[in-house]
Amino acid sequence: MAENRNLKVDELNFDLIKANFRSFLQSQDQFRDYNFEGSGLTALLDILAYNTYYNSFYLNMASAEAFLSTAQKRNSVVALAKSLNYTPRSVSSARITGTATLTVTGSPTSVTIPQYTEFSGTIDGTTYKFLTTEAAVISPDSGVYSGTISLVEGTVITRRYTVSALDTDQRFLIPNLNADTSTLSVTVLNSSSDSTTRTFTKVSNLVEVDATDQVFFLEEVEDGQFEVKFGDDTFGIALDAGNIVVLEYIASSGPDANDIQVLTYNDSISGVTTITFTAADPASGGAIRESITSIRFNAPKAYESQNRVVTAEDYRALLLQQSSVDSVTVWGGEDNDPPEYGKVFVAIKPVVGTALSATEKANLINTVIKPKKILTVSTEIVDPEFLYLLIDSTVKYNSDNTSLTGAELKSLVTTVIQNFNDTDIDEFERYFRYSKLSRLIDFADRSILNNILSVRMRREVAIQLGISTRYEINFSNAIDNTTNGRPATHPYGAGNKVTSNAFTYLGFTNCFLEENNGIMRIYRTFGASNLAVVSNAGTLDYTTGKIILTNFAPTAFADGSTTLKLTAFPGEKDILPLRNQIVQIRDADITVTMLDDKTISLVNR
Repeated sequence: MAENRNLKVDELNFDLIKANFRSFLQSQDQFRDYNFEGSGLTALLDILAYNTYYNSFYLNMASAEAFLSTAQKRNSVVALAKSLNYTPRSVSSARITGTATLTVTGSPTSVTIPQYTEFSGTIDGTTYKFLTTEAAVISPDSGVYSGTISLVEGTVITRRYTVSALDTDQRFLIPNLNADTSTLSVTVLNSSSDSTTRTFTKVSNLVEVDATDQVFFLEEVEDGQFEVKFGDDTFGIALDAGNIVVLEYIASSGPDANDIQVLTYNDSISGVTTITFTAADPASGGAIRESITSIRFNAPKAYESQNRVVTAEDYRALLLQQSSVDSVTVWGGEDNDPPEYGKVFVAIKPVVGTALSATEKANLINTVIKPKKILTVSTEIVDPEFLYLLIDSTVKYNSDNTSLTGAELKSLVTTVIQNFNDTDIDEFERYFRYSKLSRLIDFADRSILNNILSVRMRREVAIQLGISTRYEINFSNAIDNTTNGRPATHPYGAGNKVTSNAFTYLGFTNCFLEENNGIMRIYRTFGASNLAVVSNAGTLDYTTGKIILTNFAPTAFADGSTTLKLTAFPGEKDILPLRNQIVQIRDADITVTMLDDKTISLVNR
């Protein structure tokens, strides 16, 4: 037999694999002059090539599933995250807190609202069930029975398992994929004839867990199910044969019930005629289970934090595991403006809405952060500040190079800008890169020749109408400081460097703010003239972008809102957020103008 120098094992293409088999056989003395075409041996080569190709593909996929960064199947990602002691987040129920006012019969000293008392609310034509999270004792105050209660959306489900001495591999599963594991309670009855009950507490690590602790561990297992595991008499007490395990939890509708605010009492409590519920904030916190992408991102960071919050990354890793949190930034009090030592500031962009409710903030601080933080450090959750960008893009294109109409190209460019907002900014610590957006617009279609991009910054501030107040409005970026009253040839066009929406001031309508050499003034329009109303209403620092308004007291805004909208031209092309700022491009702030270069050329001939 000849030496196998023609043996090749680095091909993954079916035809090349088959060709390599043929070349190998032709190199053997037995098949040196054999005609493979049309012979039965060709069919055998097809089978061998197919089997080789199939195995190479399978092995490639199997090896990819062995690493957290490349795994595609949820079971694989969850198993790899488990090795980092990370449990993916389950579906989360919407929650709501408010005041319950009871109408009762007689004059009892107190009334108890039992756990799981049912209310209901409707949104988008669908009704959802809300249940009280715990029993609440309501005592009268001046004859009024009123108190604070918390509710969670969903349906109570109970599963019971009898511990078997014969089944050494017995498992205690939660098969419902909509289970909110944060509502899970685990109790154990001694036996069917002994109803003595023990309550077990969930733990996520073995620190300070001894052999007598009544604890359980929770893990996500195959197919999205969760499994409850108990101790082994070394770490946590073990169960005995005949014990009855009772798992009770809420099956949730996830984010569908968010924003419900009006709830109706649907239950029956002895001595209670009706309950009127007044919500403090709309229902929030409902979310789908954690995605594969999120698990990949969060698991290594959670492992790095080692179940404590010391560094900024620890806070970020811990909070990103919460269902209501979309983006987080953290900074120390020493970096705050003004500095506040001994404090950690956390800004959170929620999954739903633009800011967390007071209830959600308190819950995150008391139940998530406080048990893991350093005792002498206090934590404050602040709302994100949005730095809106107004995008004006003039796009030149050649209609001979595309089958799209000008309107279709305009829609395409608008979509490119919207996608840029979704993928490149709209989160904490994401910079706006002028050249990248301009390049993306140029590459949107081959007919586009170039684009002229104008970007302005806008801050929107809630104003107390009619009350003289000091306001600090920080763009956190340099503001253009070229000569006031720019000519039309300026890259940003003519006009002032800072402008505002119209408001009423000192009885004058159509008043506006503008800057003049670092001084903010209020003027009103009168015909074609601008007349000063207040010559010194505050200051502007061109370098830092901070505007300070002193004793600012408009009585109304022309658009009927209570929001001051300040617009400024940036001093630099790139725009950077500071601390709790998020740079964002809203759909309504996008203007696209299409110019057909072919038509322009014909006009200019």
